[in-house]
Amino acid sequence: MKGGSCTMKKIQFTLLSIVCLIAAALPAAAQQSVTIILKDNSVRTFSNIDSVRLVGGNFGDATGIGIKIYVTGATQSEDFLYSQMLDIVISGQTITVDAPVITPDGGEFTQATTVTITCATTGAAIYYTTDGSTPSATHGTLYTAPITISETTTLSAIAVLDGVSSTVTTATFTYVDNNVNANWHSINWQANTGNMTYTPQSAGFWRLEFPHISDKTNTSWVQKEESEYGVALAIEWDNDIISNRWTAYQLHSGNSAMNVDRKDSFKEDDELPASTRSTLDDYKGSGYARGHLCPSADRRGSLDQQALTYFLSNMQPQWGSHNSGQWAQLEDDVRTVAIHENCDTLYIVKAATIDDVHINNTTVSGFYSNTYEGTTYADLVCNGRLVVPKYFYMALLAYNKSENKYYAMGIWTKHFNNTTTGADNKPHDWPIIRKENAEYITIAELEARTGIDFFCNLPDDIEAEVESTLETSYWTDCGISLNR
Repeated sequence: MKGGSCTMKKIQFTLLSIVCLIAAALPAAAQQSVTIILKDNSVRTFSNIDSVRLVGGNFGDATGIGIKIYVTGATQSEDFLYSQMLDIVISGQTITVDAPVITPDGGEFTQATTVTITCATTGAAIYYTTDGSTPSATHGTLYTAPITISETTTLSAIAVLDGVSSTVTTATFTYVDNNVNANWHSINWQANTGNMTYTPQSAGFWRLEFPHISDKTNTSWVQKEESEYGVALAIEWDNDIISNRWTAYQLHSGNSAMNVDRKDSFKEDDELPASTRSTLDDYKGSGYARGHLCPSADRRGSLDQQALTYFLSNMQPQWGSHNSGQWAQLEDDVRTVAIHENCDTLYIVKAATIDDVHINNTTVSGFYSNTYEGTTYADLVCNGRLVVPKYFYMALLAYNKSENKYYAMGIWTKHFNNTTTGADNKPHDWPIIRKENAEYITIAELEARTGIDFFCNLPDDIEAEVESTLETSYWTDCGISLNR
C-alpha cells in the first residue's frame, strides 16, 4: 500500500456484507490494533480496544459505510467513513468467543424453573435449543430473556459473534414428580350419578382441601357451588355404606362473612343415586341429629350459600349432646383460626369413621356395633339404614401468607352420648370439650387411623413436613386451646 517506508498488506475481510446502516462487530479477543490510512496520508493507530464495528459492510464493499472503534475506557467510539480512507490494517490474535453460562446448570427440579443464559464476550448473540440438537446462528432460538422449564429438558446454548461460534454448553434438567399421590394421577374416577370419567384438574380434584379420592368403585363425588362465592364444599359419598366419607371446604375472609341468620332447609341430594342417598325419613324419629360436617355457620355469606350446607349428603347421624356440645365447640374454634391474622386460608376436611379404624395397633369398627366400651346399643344403624360413627374428626391445613408456610393438625373426637344431667336437668357437656374425649394429633396420625390421604395435592415434600409436625404454638396463637 502507499505511504511510509514499510508496505502494509490490505486485510481481506471475510465478513458477509450487511445491509446498509446495520453494524457488524469484530470479536473483542481478535482486536490488538487497528491502523487507518486516510486520504490525506495521515495514519491513525488504535490499540487496547474493546471492539470494532463495521457499518454497512466491509471496506471496499458496495454497501460499506464506515467503521466504529471502541477504545477501552473511552466514553464514545472513534468513527471514520470509508470515503475518507485509503486503507485499513487490523492485526490481532485468533478469534475466540466465550462459551455461554447456563444458570442453574441443570439437575432435578419439582416445579417450573427459571433459567438464564449469559456470555462474557461483549456483543455475542446466544442461540439455544431444548430438543437435544446442537444450536447455531441458523438453528435454534435467539436468547432474549430468561427461559421457563417445566418438564425434563436438555438445554444447549452457543454464543456467536461475527460468524465465530463458541463451544456448546449443555445442561440437563430432570423433572421429578413431587406430587405422586395427587388426585390428578387418578383416572377413571366414578363421580356423581353414573360411570362418568372426570379429568381431575377440570373437576376440581386439584384443590388443596381435597383428600385423595377413594379407590372404591361405588363412590360418588359432588361439588356444591354458588355463583357469588364459588365452590362452597365438596363431598365424597360411599354408595355401598350409604354414608358421607368426607366433606372438604375452604374458610377465609372472603367467604366467612355472617350476613344472614340460620335458616334450616334440610333436603336430599339429587346429585347422588336415588337408591343410595340419605333421606329425611332416615332421621325422622331416630333420636339422632342431622349433624352438619360443613356447618351452616361457616356459610352465612348469603342464604344461597348457606342452603348448600343443608344437603343431607353433608351430614352424619350424631347424638344431640355431641352435635350441639363438643362438636359445635370445635367448629367455633375452627372459625376462630380462619379469621385470625396469621391464617390467610384454612383448608378443612370434616368426616366420621365409616370404615375400620386403627388406634394403638388395634383395629376396630369405625361405626357402632352391639357393644362399645362396655355399653350395649340396641341399634346398629340410624333407623336401620344409616351407620352411626364411633368417631368424628377434622383435618386442618392453614396457610400463612406472610411466612409462606403451611401448618396442619388433626382433631379426633369420640362420638359419645352424654345423658348425665345436673341440678338444672340439662346435660353437663354441651358447651364443653373434654380432654379425654378430644385429641389434637398430627395429620400423619390421623391418616394412620383412617387410611385416608389428606392434603395429597400439596407438593410431597411440603406435605410430608406439615403432616408429621404439630406446631402447637401456631394453633394456640390462633385461638385453639389444646389443653382443655
